Amino acid sequence: MWLPKTDNPYCDITTYTLREVPEQAMSMLDSNGRPVIVVSSLTLIDKPSYGRFLMAHECCHHTLGHVRRYHENLGQVGPQPFFYIAPALKLMELDADCCAVRMLKFKHEGDSIEAARQMMLEYGAMPTGAYYPTGTERADNIANCAVQD
Repeated sequence: MWLPKTDNPYCDITTYTLREVPEQAMSMLDSNGRPVIVVSSLTLIDKPSYGRFLMAHECCHHTLGHVRRYHENLGQVGPQPFFYIAPALKLMELDADCCAVRMLKFKHEGDSIEAARQMMLEYGAMPTGAYYPTGTERADNIANCAVQD
């Protein structure tokens, strides 16, 4: 199957773009166990600064070992793997956000950091995904990471 790809300047991981993505972006392993990223093509077009944050964030899920850890646990926990990994998801998201901020600061892309913070503020007190931190928690985390050296 052929999928459209995009250049991801934040990591050397194949990054696909799709119009219909259940989340705005996802990190996973392909059927051969290789890391891949999928990003909403609409987000990349409509909100390019935020799209760059998403690509950096998904790269971080791979480089921080989140994706491998999740897939390794799947084989050991039976039919309800999400139940077992759910407590770690909140911290994984906050860690990946901070990692993305560091990458974007290094590349002098403050507009992408601010776009992500603003996007998270739109969620307010609502979680940004299943078992994820709230928008406010993520916006505060992004702001705190941005002022660190």
